[in-house]
Amino acid sequence: MPLLADKEGSGALKISRFRMGFVWVTLLLVTLGLVSRLLWIQVLHPEKLIAEGNARVVRAYHYEPARGKIADRRNKILAISIPVKTVDADPKVLHESGVFNDEKALAQIASILELDVKVLKEKIADKNKRFTHLKHYLEIEKAEDLKKICKDGFILNNSYRRYYPTEKVNSSLVGILNGEGLGIYGVEQSFNSYLSSVKSTRTARKDRYNHVIENIDVLNAGVAGGNLVLSIDNRLQTIAYQSLDKTVKENEADSGCAVLLDVRTGEILAMANSPTFDPNDRSHFDSQNAKNRAVTDTFEPGSTVKPIVALAALETGAVNWREVFDTRPFVVDGKTVRDSHSMESGNLLDIIQYSSNTGMAHISRRVGPSKIMEMLLRFGFGHKTQSGLVGESSGLLKENRKFWSEIDKATLGFGYGITVTALQLAQAYATLASDGVMHPVSILRVLKPVPGIQVADPLEVKRMQLALETVVSSGTGGKAAIERYRVAGKTGTARIASVGGYGKDYMATFAGFAPLTNPRFALVVVINAPRAGKFYGGTVAGPVFRELMSQALQLYNVPPDRPFEKVKNKN
Repeated sequence: MPLLADKEGSGALKISRFRMGFVWVTLLLVTLGLVSRLLWIQVLHPEKLIAEGNARVVRAYHYEPARGKIADRRNKILAISIPVKTVDADPKVLHESGVFNDEKALAQIASILELDVKVLKEKIADKNKRFTHLKHYLEIEKAEDLKKICKDGFILNNSYRRYYPTEKVNSSLVGILNGEGLGIYGVEQSFNSYLSSVKSTRTARKDRYNHVIENIDVLNAGVAGGNLVLSIDNRLQTIAYQSLDKTVKENEADSGCAVLLDVRTGEILAMANSPTFDPNDRSHFDSQNAKNRAVTDTFEPGSTVKPIVALAALETGAVNWREVFDTRPFVVDGKTVRDSHSMESGNLLDIIQYSSNTGMAHISRRVGPSKIMEMLLRFGFGHKTQSGLVGESSGLLKENRKFWSEIDKATLGFGYGITVTALQLAQAYATLASDGVMHPVSILRVLKPVPGIQVADPLEVKRMQLALETVVSSGTGGKAAIERYRVAGKTGTARIASVGGYGKDYMATFAGFAPLTNPRFALVVVINAPRAGKFYGGTVAGPVFRELMSQALQLYNVPPDRPFEKVKNKN
């Protein structure tokens, strides 16, 4: 029995050793298998492992180059994109780092971000939250200060803030961007596709805090926005804005605008509006003040179209410069046509010089609307100038109108029944200044002027230039006179249309050019609804014309074309 027991015990021991050996062999084989696998994956063929790791830490992200700059013709910056940071926070990290409970640190952060401390604490109160937005635009220097307080608690991404150095002076012309970075209003909208940049797509390795550790590859190369050089001279633009703003306020007017053109090139040297807005401060933004009224708003031009109507009459042979017209009040279709400056008779020169409505009414009825419309179309009315500016209106001529009453024929002669923009009127007077040659207008700087088109008889236009000089020297436009320069121009005072007819308010306009001997600049000034007692175009708009035109002549060193003589600016 004992012997048998020993045999059984010996057998059991042998089985136990066998099992242990099997286990160890199995473990060894498994270990060798794992080591071989690791060797295969990490050393011989690590690509898959790297790819899987990269999938967790390598991310594609977008980088947007800066939007293009907008500058004036002398490279004065009017709009530029300044690098800034967008600020997001990881509340969990801020809690773990102790910043949330550090009142001093929170006060510093709130000051940097221009937030109330209470608001800041509310945004990062949830310690389990991993993301919250704090600020859109933060200066680079302030972002560095933020990182010093808590290195990993904030996520700072590159961005840009659009800045307008000239503030209100150019805002209606240049425009602004919306929240998506797209241009709205003005040049920003008109040339948005050219100014906009193309995003760059890149891959980078990031840490747990979304910080870029290593840039790996560029999937799609971005393109910076194109830079624009405008035809605008900011020196003249500033003068125009300041003079307009002062005049609008002093005369309690609704608004005003001014357009200054280079007669030789068609370039817009100034296009100012009042009131306007500060593009760097949207807290009091009013979309009405964002309009570029010089191209969007239309008005009845009044007497400023008399020279063009007269040219139509001269071209058809319906009138001549010597014929004398009855300029006393008369009745047509039950309505009385009269002058603000009484005279009993006068030739075409007198009618232009003293702005006789009755004289032009007789001429307009004699010529007929169709010939007048033809001439107005040639001078650029009734269609857009193709300046490229957004929101430009074409005005209204009604050139296809079938029936004209006698009163409509009469009032057409002094600018009623049609509507124009200030830019159209400026282009028309630039055409008068260039002996009847029309040049296309441009808001961009012109390196090589585009040849113009002859739209009227140059001889008759030269005679009209002399007639327009008398308007300033001894007629209704005395307020526009400039010492040592021969100035030609025309006043315009038209009632503003309202529901059912015309209201009490007027549109005061002055349009002209200088110097007469060799015209360089054409300028139109429009003051909408002055209510402080004065409303005539010569009285209200004339002084703005004089100030801006005189500055333009001086800044561009245009030689005087008459001897020194003290100018008496007449009412």
